[in-house]
Amino acid sequence: MAEQFTNGHTSSVLCLDVQRETEQLASGGENGELCIWSLVDKSLQKKYVQPDCDCTSVCFSKINPNLLYAAFGEKILVFNTEQFAEPEHTYDYNTDEINQIVLNNNEENLAACDDSGEVKIINLLEKKMFRTLRNKHTNICSTIIFRPNRQQDIVSAGLDGKLIHWLYPSHKCLNQFNMQELLNTPEDASAYMVNPPFIHHMACSPNGTYIACGMQNGQIAVFNGNRKNLSQLFNLHAHTQGVSQVTFCDETHLISGGNDCQLIVWDLSKAENFENLENGSSANGHGSPLDYRNAQITHLCKEQSFNHPMKINWLDYFCKNEIQYLLVADQTMCISVLPIS
Repeated sequence: MAEQFTNGHTSSVLCLDVQRETEQLASGGENGELCIWSLVDKSLQKKYVQPDCDCTSVCFSKINPNLLYAAFGEKILVFNTEQFAEPEHTYDYNTDEINQIVLNNNEENLAACDDSGEVKIINLLEKKMFRTLRNKHTNICSTIIFRPNRQQDIVSAGLDGKLIHWLYPSHKCLNQFNMQELLNTPEDASAYMVNPPFIHHMACSPNGTYIACGMQNGQIAVFNGNRKNLSQLFNLHAHTQGVSQVTFCDETHLISGGNDCQLIVWDLSKAENFENLENGSSANGHGSPLDYRNAQITHLCKEQSFNHPMKINWLDYFCKNEIQYLLVADQTMCISVLPIS
């Protein structure tokens, strides 16, 4: 039985973020509940409730560990975790429900993507709107990341199956990828055919080498982030339903969680061990070369898998006594803690 954070939320937990310096966990949930927990003893430290909307995304500052950003509906509330009764500031620029908020490395900018398909970039130093990125997504923009080593680059993705690479100070779209066109579906995986490749969540490795996209068709698209322009590397396909969450716990290890109640640990560096056959296909001559390549890389990279009782809403991790722990938010009111090797 996994250990759990309990007695904080009264409904589903939707999002998590860890503050490693203060050993705290922030969790947002349905019914506008925002909780601060101790990672040391799993106790609830503080709670804020804004009952008219859900808390859909939380993000701790790494520079100021007592600063927490939280999305409630169309607004972003800024909290000092030491004085938690009321927010210190509110940003009200988005026109639809916010799905994710992220900070860039120097924390001068915060990005918020929403159901309208737009991305709002806020200047935190001047506390005002900086840029609006629009007219590329034709559906909900569900996820965003700043590229770690390229301060002016942001990547957005959504339920239109598009991944957009922006140079955000100039509103310029550097590149875009349509997952429907990129992905080959394995012939024997009928479950992948049911759902289109909507992108639910993205994660970037700390050094920017990899960008991983969790998709509704059960696949994870992995991109090369080493160069200025992104390029697709391979697809992983071990989930049988939509991949709702992806998170990196170091430069090469990726953890994915899905609607199939599976948690999978991947080592992306092992993809380098793939040696393509001379004919570029499987030994029996069936299947496309791309299908075969992705299947082999999936087998090489997959390290561990766990069953979880519920569908996954959010993943994060922390280290304690040199042991890594995975934090899992699901459709219950509890947060599970799982040790991973």
